[in-house]
Amino acid sequence: MKWNRVGLLVPALLLCGATFAAAESLEEKKAKKLESEFLKKAPWTTDYDKARAEAKKTGKAIFAYFSRSYAP
Repeated sequence: MKWNRVGLLVPALLLCGATFAAAESLEEKKAKKLESEFLKKAPWTTDYDKARAEAKKTGKAIFAYFSRSYAP
């Protein structure tokens, strides 16, 4: 099978569109996760550098929460 430029462009555009749609969906999932009740029980930061600076200043450890929002 021989591909021409248009034949390659269409799948590339579809892939870019799907990636953009997925990114938007991830932002929505992130916003929903940040509204979780357990996150409201203590002050959290989502900036790693700020968390490191605060941990160094206070001598406390960093407690991190990781999520796989992209998982099915």
